[in-house]
Amino acid sequence: MNKRSDKIIIVFWAILFLIISSCGYRFSGRANELPLHIKAVAIPIFVNSTQEPLIESVITNKVIQEFIGDGRLKVVDSSKADAVLKGRIYAFSLAPLSFDRGDNVLEYRVVIQCELVLEDVKENKIIWKEPALTQSADYKVSSDISATRTAKDRAIEEASKRFASDLVARVFEGF
Repeated sequence: MNKRSDKIIIVFWAILFLIISSCGYRFSGRANELPLHIKAVAIPIFVNSTQEPLIESVITNKVIQEFIGDGRLKVVDSSKADAVLKGRIYAFSLAPLSFDRGDNVLEYRVVIQCELVLEDVKENKIIWKEPALTQSADYKVSSDISATRTAKDRAIEEASKRFASDLVARVFEGF
């Protein structure tokens, strides 16, 4: 054999090795660390311990949508659930991010913090607990009060969506 054919054989074996060794790869986002008997979850409306009105409805709805979209657990009424996910929103704040020359706020960050518990109904024990899940989103202030309120509402929606996505990943991946 010549050097050229030796190189081709080495490259062939290297490629074959890479293909074979990658066969066991899986996406970590599809893991499921829950007990096998947990097939359905109830998600009652979260408790709102903040002064921000209706935030509990926004967050709870986003969490329910995320679990439904994920599809690994069926979202059901508490009477049919294997597990119950309880949440309490304990902090909501607006942090100013930027100012104009007159020290007027130009942009805010919405920050939401919750504590969460996933309880196994059948075995009467806590499966997963998160004492401080935090999420945020930014919005710009306008001279139009209505536009500013709409921007704030969109930021709350965005933070809630991020929160729900993060929550579902943590529940299934066990951290």
